[in-house]
Amino acid sequence: MTVKFINIFKSGTMKVRLLLFLTLLLCIVFPNNAQVSSSQPMKFSLSEAKNYALNNSPVLLNSARDVEISKKMIWENTATGLPQVDVSSAYSYSPQLAGLSDQLGTFIPDFNANDLKTSFFVSGQLNQLIFSGSYIVGLKAAKVYANLSQLADTKSQIGLEENITNTYFTALVAKQSSDILDSTLTTIQKTLYESQQMFNNGFMEQTDVDQLKILESNIKSNLSVTLRQVGIMERMLKFQMGLPIDQPIILTDQIDPLVAVMNLETAVIDSFDLESNVDYNMMQTQEKLRFLNYRLSKSMFLPTIHGYYSYYKSLDNNFFNDQSPNTFGLSLAIPIFSSGMRLSQVKQRELEYQKAQTNKKMGADNLRIEYESALSGFLTARDVYFLQQENRNLALRIYKKSIVKFREGVSSSLDLNTTQQQYFTAEGTYFNALMALVTAKATLDNLLTKVK
Repeated sequence: MTVKFINIFKSGTMKVRLLLFLTLLLCIVFPNNAQVSSSQPMKFSLSEAKNYALNNSPVLLNSARDVEISKKMIWENTATGLPQVDVSSAYSYSPQLAGLSDQLGTFIPDFNANDLKTSFFVSGQLNQLIFSGSYIVGLKAAKVYANLSQLADTKSQIGLEENITNTYFTALVAKQSSDILDSTLTTIQKTLYESQQMFNNGFMEQTDVDQLKILESNIKSNLSVTLRQVGIMERMLKFQMGLPIDQPIILTDQIDPLVAVMNLETAVIDSFDLESNVDYNMMQTQEKLRFLNYRLSKSMFLPTIHGYYSYYKSLDNNFFNDQSPNTFGLSLAIPIFSSGMRLSQVKQRELEYQKAQTNKKMGADNLRIEYESALSGFLTARDVYFLQQENRNLALRIYKKSIVKFREGVSSSLDLNTTQQQYFTAEGTYFNALMALVTAKATLDNLLTKVK
């Protein structure tokens, strides 16, 4: 087969040779490139992860669709008050006439009874709403509802950014924890090897070597758990961002630079603007909807006026068909008496509107309290974080010194175990303080984000 292909290639024209060469090139190069590109990891900083999520998150995609649906509803409600045109046609045939239809030719000159067997016509009607109180209120309500959907979309974006921040930091913490454990494991394994050699030469007791083996085993166990946590948090982050969960990613930001930008500026302390808060705007919109619902119930007392034009065209020879081809008309519906039903509905909608007013006032006070609490929580978390960071650094220095002392024979393996546990405890407390700071800052940013 190979010889035959080579013979064809040699005997072919220049165009055929070029075509075969390009075909081979495409078959060889492009599949390999596609395979490489599909396995290449994507790199994301925290801000890049947020931007990607805002454009690709399935949650926000559905939220944006809700906004589009609400916009279409505006036109749907508007169209009900615009001209409506319907065209209809019907055809029927009766093989046998009933009654005296066959005898009518005796009394009516030039009458053909067979014409009565067929009925065929085309008609059209134009309807126009002239006045309706509920239609006017409905138009306003549709626009307010569209605004509510937009605010809900904005709230989803704010919530997504908060979740991305927390998950991104959690992934960084898990990764840094695994790096620390891996580095500690390397140190312990080196110390264990040296201790084993010293034991073999009679300079160390078996108990110290066994104690180091226990430390090594515990670190390996913790490292295995931490590595699984890294994978889980990265998959969670990819899910929130809208990435395929099997797509490799690399987080490019580091913890310390991100924490550095969290230092609160003095101007932020008094920067809370209630009117720009998304939750308060949603409460205001809910109040507007309740008020329009109240007006809608009152509009049921108003009359409704419709106008219409009708066109009729007969396509048969029916002698008795004398319907006018053009008809104009008006219809008027006036609600007179409903046994108090409409009055009850108006009162219910009024009470619901009053509840919305009260809820808005309560919500405004609650948001102010939430801001003060979030600000206090952030400042406290920031102080605790810096304190635990210092404690972590002290514990690390003590642990490193204890390793040196153990290698020099000044301290025992129990002392090394104690300082190592102290270091791991300080490290865990530090990471907890870090996540508390991140969560507090994200909560504060959520309240401070202004509606565009």
